[in-house]
Amino acid sequence: MKKRFIILPVLLGSIFLINACSKGKEDICDYNQICYTEEPDELYVKLELSTSPNNAADVTFYRGYYEEGNIIDEFSTIEGAIYYLMPVDQRYTATAKYEDNGEEITVIDSEKLSAISYKNCEETCYDWEDEIVLDLKLVE
Repeated sequence: MKKRFIILPVLLGSIFLINACSKGKEDICDYNQICYTEEPDELYVKLELSTSPNNAADVTFYRGYYEEGNIIDEFSTIEGAIYYLMPVDQRYTATAKYEDNGEEITVIDSEKLSAISYKNCEETCYDWEDEIVLDLKLVE
């Protein structure tokens, strides 16, 4: 008898969770919304960096993972953000080396750049404004 009381709340909770999660994936229909039906070939990768006028970050930007990726760019900068327009459906990784009180600190971040689609009035639309952000900031 106790098993029924345990299974029933778990079952009801699971049904509620599935319904709540699926609501965001429903087909919307807004005829005033601009819908780009062509999938983008390139989107932006943004590198966010810590800024210090006295201390440049040495940045390396890779296609692929850090260990086996191909270097796309290497530079030193004091800028807070750098943008690259890159092909989608690939992983990108970046490292930033900072010097703090004589100690070298390396920050690394990686993510796959993908074109995001959604349905509007039963038509597949793509977000051409989407980007990934590689966070290379020092933790303060």
